[in-house]
Amino acid sequence: MKKQLSSVAIAGALFLGASTASYATPVTDVQEYSNNTGSEYFVENDSKKYDSPYYRDEDEDWGWTHDAIAGTSFSSIVLEISAFDVDFDGIPGTYIGERDMISAYDGSAWVNLGDLAGSDNTWDFTQFDLTGYSWAETQVNAGLQIAMNIDTLGEGWLVTLGKATLSIDGGSQQCVPTPGVPCTPAIPEPASIALLGLGLAGLGFARRKQAKKA
Repeated sequence: MKKQLSSVAIAGALFLGASTASYATPVTDVQEYSNNTGSEYFVENDSKKYDSPYYRDEDEDWGWTHDAIAGTSFSSIVLEISAFDVDFDGIPGTYIGERDMISAYDGSAWVNLGDLAGSDNTWDFTQFDLTGYSWAETQVNAGLQIAMNIDTLGEGWLVTLGKATLSIDGGSQQCVPTPGVPCTPAIPEPASIALLGLGLAGLGFARRKQAKKA
């Protein structure tokens, strides 16, 4: 019976190691006011959302670059952009309103990812899933470049951005769309916690057995 338990425990520990090695470490890169460059206009906090140069129109397009994230075989690559006062629900054919187009650089050209979604006078995250793009991993490794074309229909809309998060393999941080609110560490998935517990228990059991033999 002891041999069986020991084998299961050690197998669990080995499975933990193999699973951890198969995927990159979850990372979330956050671009916001605190790391603005001279050509980036993420707003500092909610109270300044209508202020210049953050509340921008069709003649004030801009973009940003995420920090380079190393790794291969990413299971997911998700970009989320926090925007204020986007009068477009993101559902094609349901509302003709503000269109703020988001594009990513694929290494040779700009790829349209879609439009920001949101509602009047609120902060909302719009999610763009880049997992299926063949170029995404390479560009994430190099530092993903993002550009925004404000009010593509030229109807007089304005928009403010609060932050942009790029999460790899589920991400390491949880963020809210409101600017000035710090992100918090992500809570591990229950399956990951259980797997970690199994691996640690297996190692502990094996060590106790060895100590008794000694």
